[in-house]
Amino acid sequence: MKSRSLWQILAFYAAASWLVLQVVDVVKDNLGLPDWVFPFAMLLLLIGLPIIVATAVVQARHTPGATVAAASGGEKASAPASAGEPGQATRRLLTWRNALLGGAAAFVLLAAVTTGFMFMRNRGIGPVGSLVAKGMLASQAPIVLAEFDSPDPSIGSAATEALRIDLSQSKVVSLVDPASVTDALVRMQRDPAVPLTAETAREVAIREGYAAVIAGQITAVGSGYQLTSRIVDAASGQTLASDRQSAANADEIIPAIDRLSARMRERVGESYSDLRADEPLAKVTTGSLEALKKYSQGVELFEVGGDEAVGNSLLEEAVRLDPGFAMAWRKLGLTRTGGWGRRVEAFEKAYELRDRLTERERLLTEATYYAQVTLDYQAAITAYERLIELDPNDDWALNNLGATYADLGEWAQAERYFEAASAADSGGALPFRNTAAAEINQGKLDEAEVTLAWTLEHFPGDRTAAGFAVALETNRGDYQAAKVAAEHFDDLGSDPAVMMDKTSWLASIAATQGELAEAERLMMESARHHEASGRANPMMDMTQGLFWIDLGVREDRARARDRLEKILEADGFTEETPLDRPYLRAIGMLSNVGSRTEVESLKEEFESEVPDEYRQDLEDNYLSWDANLLARDGDYEAAIDLLRQRELRGCELCKYMPLAEYFDEAGMADSAIAYYEGYVNAFTTQRIFWDANNLGPTLERLGELYDGRGDLENAAVYYARFVELWADADPELQPRVEAARARLEEIIRERG
Repeated sequence: MKSRSLWQILAFYAAASWLVLQVVDVVKDNLGLPDWVFPFAMLLLLIGLPIIVATAVVQARHTPGATVAAASGGEKASAPASAGEPGQATRRLLTWRNALLGGAAAFVLLAAVTTGFMFMRNRGIGPVGSLVAKGMLASQAPIVLAEFDSPDPSIGSAATEALRIDLSQSKVVSLVDPASVTDALVRMQRDPAVPLTAETAREVAIREGYAAVIAGQITAVGSGYQLTSRIVDAASGQTLASDRQSAANADEIIPAIDRLSARMRERVGESYSDLRADEPLAKVTTGSLEALKKYSQGVELFEVGGDEAVGNSLLEEAVRLDPGFAMAWRKLGLTRTGGWGRRVEAFEKAYELRDRLTERERLLTEATYYAQVTLDYQAAITAYERLIELDPNDDWALNNLGATYADLGEWAQAERYFEAASAADSGGALPFRNTAAAEINQGKLDEAEVTLAWTLEHFPGDRTAAGFAVALETNRGDYQAAKVAAEHFDDLGSDPAVMMDKTSWLASIAATQGELAEAERLMMESARHHEASGRANPMMDMTQGLFWIDLGVREDRARARDRLEKILEADGFTEETPLDRPYLRAIGMLSNVGSRTEVESLKEEFESEVPDEYRQDLEDNYLSWDANLLARDGDYEAAIDLLRQRELRGCELCKYMPLAEYFDEAGMADSAIAYYEGYVNAFTTQRIFWDANNLGPTLERLGELYDGRGDLENAAVYYARFVELWADADPELQPRVEAARARLEEIIRERG
């Protein structure tokens, strides 16, 4: 070093400093040290810089013939030993040996301070000790999040949602989900719609045995905002930790929330490595406070079963304000109206933006995309299972994994995950009503009744739960009770989708009981509500329902063909987005009443218009279409063989129909009876929509088949059920009712 110029020494020091900082950064990240370790190291190096310069100058002057670079210019200036030579004390102090020892001592000091800090933090000593280490709060103890107190309630609501999202990434903070809070408020006779204040949140925590409350406040300061938050012990009301952050304007509130959340997690006891692993809130959700406000309001509406049209408009506004808002796009994919094409658009946008998300949100987005768009159920299950590995109490992952198993028809497995989601304090009605659906599909009707009663008590505005209540009664065969249950829709608000559902359920009940004119009237009314709700192809459900009634109940193929022509000529097939055209349903109907040439032509159009990636998992459809054509040619055995090759995931009644009819036509009475009875005795939430055109004729035919075999006891049972079902059927069906009644009376007389 003695022979080096000052610039060479500075270059060497800069290189050494860079290397030291890299080592410090790696050690900090790998050992989970606090972020201040790095700037502390930089400060020590900066303090060392003038010492190095002074040492270089002193040593250069003390060395005979040595030179140092001039302060200006590129020439070198000689320093005579007699001119300004440092004193002996200075020379003894500013030596390279002392400089190196001083640098080493500085970093020993850094290590000692850091070690002491981490020891005190992890042992709960002094002001730096974490709440978990001090024993003031258990890791993952349930904490109630109160609404931010703000002069602008919408900003307060958005800030609360932002904090909830950020804290959901924590491994030591466990927020109580809104459903549990809502349940407690109902029992407290408080209105769950009123913002949850800090005082009410503490009362909830005390009643329910939750550990603490997080409360916050937003105060306007000039053109900016001051954000404060505190963790309060529920029992004593003592503030365990608090922090304050500033936001220059409304757009800076989200970054301020991110800093606030990080400080709170740090105070609770989150490891620094975990804190650094999480993406900032503005990146994982949205940088737009207005977009977050709209998203928060929309999600809340869907979770409590509110007005879906309003919820969708809020989500649409959120993605308009921030087109890169991935989680808002994902939610829109699940809720959007106006056609399947628009929902796929939303799923795809979320999937494209998934790299902006936290690991949890990314896995949720990927799993939803696989389950909804590509129909790769195994990939979806793998993603959800990974989420549950990360957090066994992730209620979204648990519920959605259950829904995926439901799509596969594995209802017992689905119920297990729905119940786990409910137990994990879900924020809405979804896992509870899904549990009821799983119970209905397994024939556990009494259990489903209890589940639905609880769901509708706590989420009285949930439209899907109201529909399942109707489905429950139709599975019991109690159509009067089903009609009474349908009246609950009148209390669910003015959303056209609500009345669309009500009239659709009632139309199917009417058709099941043979009241075909009333069914058609209700179907027309449902179609009008369908159109008002903004959904695609408003007449499709109505026309399709009447098609199957003509074919299955009236047994009038020509009339059914006329109905189909209306679909083929309707606006539905001029939809700009091919995904919104009703190809699959139309081909299915055409295969029952059209020629093979017509079916193949429509299939070719479907395959040319709809890209390959949206035509996955359709093998069952193709097998059914081909089987229908073979049956129409009279080759029932070949048709039966094709139908038996179907996987039939998630469709219980597809196992029996139309196989029963083809066995019947083929003269295979035993198999026909077995499959007809399988249909009659099956349980599913979709049962009434099949019964509309199948149940009456099936009961009638079972009576005839048993009668033909001489089994008068079973014949009487099914004749009686048929007569009771169609007792008030339309005049056009009464001759069949009278024939069955007459034969029933004969059997009774014969049997005494």
